Amino acid sequence: MERTEQNKQQTLTVSFAALEPSIERTILTPEERTYPGRDWVSWGTRNSFPAYLVDLVDNVATLRTIVLGLADYVLGNGATVTSGPFVGGKVNRKGLTVRKLVLDAAESLGTFGGFAWELIPSNNGELLELYPLKLQHLRTNKEQDVFYYSEKWGDTRTQPLVRGRWTGSFARDKEGAFKPAVLYVQQWGEGVYPVPLYAAALKACETERGIDEFHLGNIERGFMGSYIINFNNGAPATDEIKRQIERDFTRKFSGSSNAGRVMFSWNDNKDVATTLQKMEVSDYADKYNTLAKNCERRIFTSFRANPNLFGIPTESNGFNSEEYESAFKLFNRTIVAPLQDAIVEAWGEATGGELTITPFTLDGADTAAATGAQGENIE
Repeated sequence: MERTEQNKQQTLTVSFAALEPSIERTILTPEERTYPGRDWVSWGTRNSFPAYLVDLVDNVATLRTIVLGLADYVLGNGATVTSGPFVGGKVNRKGLTVRKLVLDAAESLGTFGGFAWELIPSNNGELLELYPLKLQHLRTNKEQDVFYYSEKWGDTRTQPLVRGRWTGSFARDKEGAFKPAVLYVQQWGEGVYPVPLYAAALKACETERGIDEFHLGNIERGFMGSYIINFNNGAPATDEIKRQIERDFTRKFSGSSNAGRVMFSWNDNKDVATTLQKMEVSDYADKYNTLAKNCERRIFTSFRANPNLFGIPTESNGFNSEEYESAFKLFNRTIVAPLQDAIVEAWGEATGGELTITPFTLDGADTAAATGAQGENIE
């Protein structure tokens, strides 16, 4: 009886020190705040919302596919300046092409819901150069007439560049020289800063990223999350001995390269043998596949997009031209054309000239020149 009670006490002594604590990732919000002594409005939690969006686009496969694919659709089969400055195709002394400027604006629209250009004047006050501005580095005041640009917002030692808003002509500084200006386009959002189309799907984006990280962790840690190793001859005398055993065991047996390796256990007798207990999870793979597909569907839905448009066949009938054409007409009218409009209008506002975007076709062939809006022929 005494031996049985002792065994019960040992059975109840369980250590989970080898299990890593879950990492809680904070989903940032696009809240806007002003603070005393600051002229610019903070963009999101800890002024980090746009950087957070960039991180999502870089690390969530579905989101990145849509943003880059959307940019390709917006660019269409090419962009050409038909009147005004930059007819030669280069917009600044660094050799940036009109095509790259349009593509950059389209990617910014997909990522943030807006874009910005810096306009550089000549000595006589005419437009000399255009540069795209990374929206994650740009801040503005409530009136959106002064802009602040910094690549190190967390560094108080770094002062941001200050620019006025483009109003159709360049303002002068105190010495009489013309000053650069910012053309700012906010496609979606009612506040000071834009809001991306996928703002309602941030949880889905984080869930997809979490699924990838979970599976990567399983590969790196081997079976450590699927088995419990029971040492049935009593607990070690100290916690440090426990941790050392766990470290040694992890180093020897965990990892994707250790599949199928033989594990040896030396015991005084079979009554105190080490046991390995597998934790069974029913429908484990199916649950994660369903969750991943649900996240993908929610992200595509936020863009009002069909996966077929991005080369991802649907389960019903795969990828076919008829379904593609039907989906593209709707996507082009509701998402692509308005973004083309925004870029074309911004170009006209900045340069006074005309920008032509050739509509997208699968074969890439040039079609009739079209505006960014509805695809009307330009006479």
